[in-house]
Amino acid sequence: MPLGEILQEPGLEEARQALYRAIESHAWIAMYANCMVEYEGRSASRAIPGDRLIIVKPDGTVIIHGPRGFRPGNWQPDTSSITVTIEEDLLVLKAVRRRPREVLAARCGRVYMLATLVNPEEGGFWMYLNEHEIRDLIAEDPGIVEEGLRIVEAEKKVAPGFIDLYAVDRDGNLVVIEVKRVKAGEEAARQLARYVGHLRRQGRRVRGILVAPDATEAAIYRLEREGLEYRRIDLQALYERLKAKSRRSGGILRFLSG
Repeated sequence: MPLGEILQEPGLEEARQALYRAIESHAWIAMYANCMVEYEGRSASRAIPGDRLIIVKPDGTVIIHGPRGFRPGNWQPDTSSITVTIEEDLLVLKAVRRRPREVLAARCGRVYMLATLVNPEEGGFWMYLNEHEIRDLIAEDPGIVEEGLRIVEAEKKVAPGFIDLYAVDRDGNLVVIEVKRVKAGEEAARQLARYVGHLRRQGRRVRGILVAPDATEAAIYRLEREGLEYRRIDLQALYERLKAKSRRSGGILRFLSG
């Protein structure tokens, strides 16, 4: 399902399976359902059964709207984990946030429609910057990430996959750099940990740096737990660099910048 799927009046088990696939794929989810909503964390609340729109974003943000008004009845950013189960003939979508501890659960007796979208496009000025362009800008000027870095190889193949940038720091440590052009979630931190772990098992001194414009609390927690690092990048500043570079070379961004 390259774009996702749309289900109308699915059974609860069919909806559960579709939600599971979408959550595993970090898809964008919109579900119209009749459900009750429970929240426990910094306070506690419970909404009686009613028709609601449940939105789950690729970064784990969960938003629940009722039929009226523009404000959501419940929302939870930077969710650490999302599970979906069938309990007592109800479809239960549960979102847990570790820090601060919060639990949001929607218990649905009927699903009217479920739509998912895999790999939604980001809008905004950074639409002109893909991860390869960010990687290449860092390769040209590693000081964007850290002074003293020397890039050895881009897209280095290792057993777990491809390392975006493979570098050496001023102290001679190997540095694995994972680049994300959008807010990095926990999966990005896990991916970096797999690369670093593979090299550390070979007896090497290795640092890992996740480079992104922002990162979820779950991602930061995972990085700290794995002994890895995070560097924030300014996408607008990088885009301006790319525009200037393109103007010098007569590239297409010369026209976009007017």
